[in-house]
Amino acid sequence: MGKRRSFSSRKYNCPTKEVEPNNFLENEQIYELLKTKDTYSFNQEYGLRLLNCVHCNACETSEERCHLNKKFLDDGNTITGLDRMKHNFEANRTPYLSGEMRIKRPDGIPEKSDTLYYMGCLSTIRVPQYTTDSIKYLLKQNIDFTILDKEICCGYPFYVSGAFSEFERSKKENLEIFKGYNKIICTCPACYFVFNAHYKKDSNIEFVFITDYLQPSEKRRKGKVGVQHLCQLMYRGFPGVDIQFNRVLEKSGYEIIDIPHKCCGGGIGYMHRLDVIDKVAEDRIQAFQRGDFYTSYCPACFWILYYFGKKIKIHQKLKNPFELLL
Repeated sequence: MGKRRSFSSRKYNCPTKEVEPNNFLENEQIYELLKTKDTYSFNQEYGLRLLNCVHCNACETSEERCHLNKKFLDDGNTITGLDRMKHNFEANRTPYLSGEMRIKRPDGIPEKSDTLYYMGCLSTIRVPQYTTDSIKYLLKQNIDFTILDKEICCGYPFYVSGAFSEFERSKKENLEIFKGYNKIICTCPACYFVFNAHYKKDSNIEFVFITDYLQPSEKRRKGKVGVQHLCQLMYRGFPGVDIQFNRVLEKSGYEIIDIPHKCCGGGIGYMHRLDVIDKVAEDRIQAFQRGDFYTSYCPACFWILYYFGKKIKIHQKLKNPFELLL
């Protein structure tokens, strides 16, 4: 889990600490719990504290918190929805009730390629238009790639839940599928992180994120855009993606609204402490009640923006990044 770090003088912007401070575990508490894990057992009630986390990694202890979730399960406790996710994975190879991808497969995708476009469960099931537009965009850029008829979950939802055996099963099955490819393009930053952090050591495949292929629009655009940037990349060793994305929009003609970065609550999708996620998301969506459009290049963030934008009925129009550039 890496070398222990000192956070005594470091302040971090943790959304769950802000909305539910009484149940937030500070980094030093996390380290102490890990250090002494063989001397105690968690009870079910302690889950309110352990699961008060959306794994944005602003605190830089997301990995350690995953290991404490594993201990929580090993101690005989349960996480709401995890058994259902496991059942769905057995049936569909995704955490969802259905494994059927809802995207519309455009013409022009070759059957074979050395490059695979891996879209992810949430991308193909919860935000299919977002993902269909991303495919159209890659085709327009003349990127050579293919897609699978059926994908297997990357395992990230199981990993952050502490269900490591299910994660390892996902990893094993995916690595077998990935043997036929030299490069994998990811739509989802969680998949991208997991592949680089946990798959890469067992594979020579190059994993890249879709923003590497974004180019300024050929047609001059206009409008003020608010952007939800990606904790999954910015706080996990892939800084600069926010500057890169903003630059593409600005060169296309858009004006970027200055909105300080903050997690939207969707770092683990929509599971565990839904009450906490709701509080974080309802607070974050307020920031986008400015300008003409708002967007995100993370499908999970995009779903949060869509759902909570409708809930509070903001007037700005939500557009996916490919809509803004196509």
